[in-house]
Amino acid sequence: MKKVRILILALILLMPLATLSSVTGSRDAGPTKVRFSAGKATAKTKVGVVFATGGLGDKSFNDAGKRGVDQALADYPDNVTVNWVEPQDVPEFKTYQTDYAEDETYDLIICIGFLQTSALNETSITYPDQNWVLIDDEINRSNIQNYLFKEHEGSFLVGAMAAMTTETGKIGFVGGMDIYLINKFLAGYRQGAHYINDSIEVTAVYSPLPPPDCWNDIPSGKNMGKTLMGKDNDVVFAAAGGTGIGVFQAAEEEGVYAIGVDSDQDGEAKGTVLCSMLKLVETATYNAINDTIHGTWEAGTKTLGLAEEGVGISPMTYTKTEKETNYTFDGVSLSRWDHVMNIKQDIIDGTIKVKETPDWEKLQRIQMATPGFEGLLVVFMLIGLAAIQINRRRQS
Repeated sequence: MKKVRILILALILLMPLATLSSVTGSRDAGPTKVRFSAGKATAKTKVGVVFATGGLGDKSFNDAGKRGVDQALADYPDNVTVNWVEPQDVPEFKTYQTDYAEDETYDLIICIGFLQTSALNETSITYPDQNWVLIDDEINRSNIQNYLFKEHEGSFLVGAMAAMTTETGKIGFVGGMDIYLINKFLAGYRQGAHYINDSIEVTAVYSPLPPPDCWNDIPSGKNMGKTLMGKDNDVVFAAAGGTGIGVFQAAEEEGVYAIGVDSDQDGEAKGTVLCSMLKLVETATYNAINDTIHGTWEAGTKTLGLAEEGVGISPMTYTKTEKETNYTFDGVSLSRWDHVMNIKQDIIDGTIKVKETPDWEKLQRIQMATPGFEGLLVVFMLIGLAAIQINRRRQS
C-alpha cells in the first residue's frame, strides 16, 4: 500500500508526462442531462476515472464524461471523492487501471473509451473484487458495468438536418478510425440524409494516423475537411474526437458547415457548426457514480439511445436561421427543426428503424495518404519513449 502511495505521488510530480488530478467539488460549465435525480446518500464513495487518450479539453468525448463526474460532485459534495488520470498513450491504460485497483480503496473505477477494453479484460480478472465501468465497449464479467450508445440514432437526426441544409446535394463524413463503432455514426448519418432525400451524395474519409493520434490531430482534421470540401461537400460531420476541431477550422475558411460530435460543439465555430450529435457520456459517468453511492450498482450492459436520452442533437443555438427555415418534406412544410423532432419521435416509437452498419454501395470513400517513412519513424520513436517512461514509473 505504501509503495502505491509513493508511486501516485511520483506521477503527480512528473506532470505533464501524466496528469493525475484529485477533485472534491470543481465543475465545468455546460448543461448535463442525467436519467436519475440526486437522492439522499450517506455512504462515502471513492471513484477513479481513467479518461480516453486525448485527455480533457478535447471539447468532445472526454469532456462529456467529465461533466457527469462534475454533476455527481455537485450533487453529493460530502459523499464523493473522485481522482482521475489522462493517459497519453494506449499502454498507460493498464498501468493506471492497475494503480487504482492496487490501492484497494476505490469503490468504482471508470474506464472511458473502447481502447481500454484490452487492458481491462486483463485487470478485471486480476482484481475480481474491484467494481469497474467500461464506457463505449462491452466485457461480460461479474465485476464490470458496461455502457453502450446508439450513436446511429443520434446521427440519423444530424444527417436529416444536413440533407435539409446542403445546397450542393453533397455531404461529408470524417471518421477517426474505420471501425464498427465509428461506422455506426456514419450509418445513421447516411440513413438520415437519404430519408430526407435519397439523391444526397455522402462521402466518407478516415484519419490515416494510428491511435491515439487519430483522435487528437487538428491539422489532420483540417486536411481531411479541406479534401471533402474541395469536392463540394458543404456539410461535413466529424466523428473523430479532438481531430474534429480541424474540420471546423476548414469549414470556417471554406464558408461551409460542419457538424460536431459527442459534446455540444456548436459554440466552437459559431455559425459554422450547424449542429452537434450529442453522445451523452455524462449520463453514463453520472449514473455509474450515482448507482454506487446508493448501493444499486450492478454488472451488465446498459445501452443508451434517443429514448434513454443517451444521444441526440444539439439545440442549434448559433444557427437559429438554419434551424427555423421551413422545408417541405413528404408534402409537408415545417421548420427543419420540427421535421427533425418528428423524426426523433418516430425513431423512439419504432416507426423508423435505424441500422447500425452503413450501406457501403450508397457511399463514396476517399483514401487519405498514410504517413511516409519519416512519419512512421516518429510514431515508433514516440511509442518507444512512452514504453521507457512507463517502465521507469513501475521501477520507481
